[in-house]
Amino acid sequence: MARWQSPVEAIKRTYTAKGRAASGCYSIEGIRLHERALRANVPLQLVLAAERYQEQPPGRVRQLFTDLHAADIPLHTVPDEVMVDLTDGRSLGGFLGLVKLPQPPSLDTITQTANPLILVTVDVVDPGNLGAMLRTGHAAGITAFFTIGGSDPFHPKAVRTSMGSLFKIPILSQVDPGSLLAHLQKAHIQTVGAATQNGTPLPQAVFSGSGTAIFMGSEYFGLPEAIASQLDSLVTIPMADGIDSLSINAATAVILYEIGRENVKE
Repeated sequence: MARWQSPVEAIKRTYTAKGRAASGCYSIEGIRLHERALRANVPLQLVLAAERYQEQPPGRVRQLFTDLHAADIPLHTVPDEVMVDLTDGRSLGGFLGLVKLPQPPSLDTITQTANPLILVTVDVVDPGNLGAMLRTGHAAGITAFFTIGGSDPFHPKAVRTSMGSLFKIPILSQVDPGSLLAHLQKAHIQTVGAATQNGTPLPQAVFSGSGTAIFMGSEYFGLPEAIASQLDSLVTIPMADGIDSLSINAATAVILYEIGRENVKE
């Protein structure tokens, strides 16, 4: 058996939710994500590099090799055709890394911080949307990212789309909605849900200066009534006639921008 085969199997296991849970790891792909992972000191367990980099690697790759060596992270060279198969031919750079799943924060740790801004996704099933929301939230200054139901921020596509934002934001996956709402209420954190209609028009919404949690529902059905009915308020983004919704990432960006604008005015 080639030395790279066992690490390859470890990476493959992270491609499914069951494999990630069993191994306690997720995977990252591409040169940029590895650079950002090293800067963020995430717990890289091993890295696979495409064989084509063994002769005259470009300067950026040489630096990445140097940084991986300095961090004492095991590095395995794999045949180019194996890397192509593992990455479905994507051209993000022939690197794959195995990262230990982070220890989830406690609800108390998040809710007791000063003026928290929490983004909560409920059954956002497309991992590309989820990763984009993580990246958008990071840019907008969220202090934590929570998921409820069928949302998996450590899916490989979500990780790629987040562009490293998941290294920086505390993530709590599959939180119980009842427990979350109770914690938020106890901490006097405002709960606001996005609704395609019948919510307060976003420009007229008033956001708390002591902390806000924004709930975004699924791409197809929005927020479940069982959750929406328990929130402090719902907001609706005004749109042109004939349009009933924005993409979920665009809606997230607009709402978070409005919260930031309100905080600046204060």
